[in-house]
Amino acid sequence: MYRVISYSFCLLVAALVLFAFSPRGAEEENSEPLNLGRVQINDLVAVNGRLIAVGERGTIVVSEDNGQNWQVTHRDGEIPVTLTDITALTDQVLLAVGHDSVILRSEDAGLSWELIERDSELGEPLLGSWSADGQNVYVYGSFGKFWLSADAGRTFEPQELPIYGEHLSAMAGDEDKTRIIVGEMGLVLRSFDGGDAWEKLDPFYNGSLFGVAHLHGTRWVAYGMRGHVFFSGDDGDSWTQVNVGGELPLYGHAVASSGKQMLIVGTAGFLVIMNDEGELLETGSIGGLGTLTSAVILPDGEIFVAGQRGLMQRSHNLVAAWAK
Repeated sequence: MYRVISYSFCLLVAALVLFAFSPRGAEEENSEPLNLGRVQINDLVAVNGRLIAVGERGTIVVSEDNGQNWQVTHRDGEIPVTLTDITALTDQVLLAVGHDSVILRSEDAGLSWELIERDSELGEPLLGSWSADGQNVYVYGSFGKFWLSADAGRTFEPQELPIYGEHLSAMAGDEDKTRIIVGEMGLVLRSFDGGDAWEKLDPFYNGSLFGVAHLHGTRWVAYGMRGHVFFSGDDGDSWTQVNVGGELPLYGHAVASSGKQMLIVGTAGFLVIMNDEGELLETGSIGGLGTLTSAVILPDGEIFVAGQRGLMQRSHNLVAAWAK
């Protein structure tokens, strides 16, 4: 059964790769400025008044005015490599990862990028990156790939996990030393010592988990396939399902600065808003971008989302109240 599920996941990844790498028309490929409405954006981050987003074909774009205008700072036209995740280590140092185990690093807040790692022979994707202090950095992805950098993303070394090659989807941590990783087939790993040792938790869901978030204290949220959302108030010892009233996959999230509320986004623009008690506050949808992959909450409380058809800023009364 494991092999069937694993092969199915690989076929899905392959299909996404083919879509991302499929030839574009000459007009689209060479057009300036880049038509962001025709680019799949996979992740974005807000850093010190700047928005930086990454997506298909090596696209990285930067905005200095809350998304009104965008500057293309990286685009790989010769060997297109889909970028899957971006992490801010400091206000200036950023890390972007993607297919072919690509790792890109910027020291000027996303205006220029240096290639740190790439393995074009295997072509296996990295799916995410995370850091608690900007110095010790994790990158992770397909087939259990898990690398650690102790020098702010300049070099990486593999780290062993108690798994059997499952795909790793997301990682989060608290203010102390608790870390949680989630992945395919309900995989959940936890560390209480800052990532030196990991334990595999008993599965509470047999489907893939695509995201995990730390709210505050001992409170966590995990989410993934078929609209499954789970809340833990005890650092992952137990998890309770949150009924969101839908079965659409969920792919990205944003947490309020207080940790008291969070929103989760997914297929067909589906939007979930919940509090730090694991209670569902509201569901809805944001149209225009197809599947939503990620979101940030701007200082004024507005939502900025990214997805299948680019980027969009949307006001939302409930979320806007978080900034007050």
